[in-house]
Amino acid sequence: MNRMKTKANSVMKLYKFRALTNEQDLERLKGILETGKFWCSTFSELNDPMEGVYHFLDYTQEESELVDLIYKTKQSYKICSFSAEGAFSDPLMWGYYANGFRGVAIEIEINSDEVNEINYMKKIPSFAGLNPQEEAKKILTTKLSPWTHECEFRFLRQSKENKIKIGTITALYYGEPYGNTDNVRDIVENSHILREYQEIKKEILKFSNKFNVRPVKIEKCKVIKK
Repeated sequence: MNRMKTKANSVMKLYKFRALTNEQDLERLKGILETGKFWCSTFSELNDPMEGVYHFLDYTQEESELVDLIYKTKQSYKICSFSAEGAFSDPLMWGYYANGFRGVAIEIEINSDEVNEINYMKKIPSFAGLNPQEEAKKILTTKLSPWTHECEFRFLRQSKENKIKIGTITALYYGEPYGNTDNVRDIVENSHILREYQEIKKEILKFSNKFNVRPVKIEKCKVIKK
């Protein structure tokens, strides 16, 4: 199964990880599947402490207005992050963003020109303020190299709305912790966290069919079609 296969070299598949730890998480997932809308944040609300940081070349007091313009432009963008194939197959990503396989990865199809691939660099990028509008976007699509494993693509839109329809949802991959072990029943029975997740998972299978989204089980990043 090639999840990064393109159609007419313009459509790509990307993934959004979501944890499912409680009813609130479940309701939010239902909302995404029902509307196709994802929550988008400003750069300062994201989890990278160096998000949006850059060096201004030859900064003087006269350039302060340019710095302010770049900041306001960055702040005007709403951002939603997705991951490509490399991250989808990485158990670390399922551990970080899908609560240790107790969660899902939402697969979308989207035109490649609607998202921006992150440029990973060893050092904080430098800009001179020659084109503040364009440089603000470059800053928001540049991250330090320790984040490379996320294989991130970003949806960027200048909007006052936080919930925005993005691409087309095509599948829902759900984690199955210890699903490939001989004593999985004993493990689940003796873990209230896993028992709760099993109940949530039953709801996932019900409403994924309701919204015509194909559910797919994941065991150690091995795809098992349902």
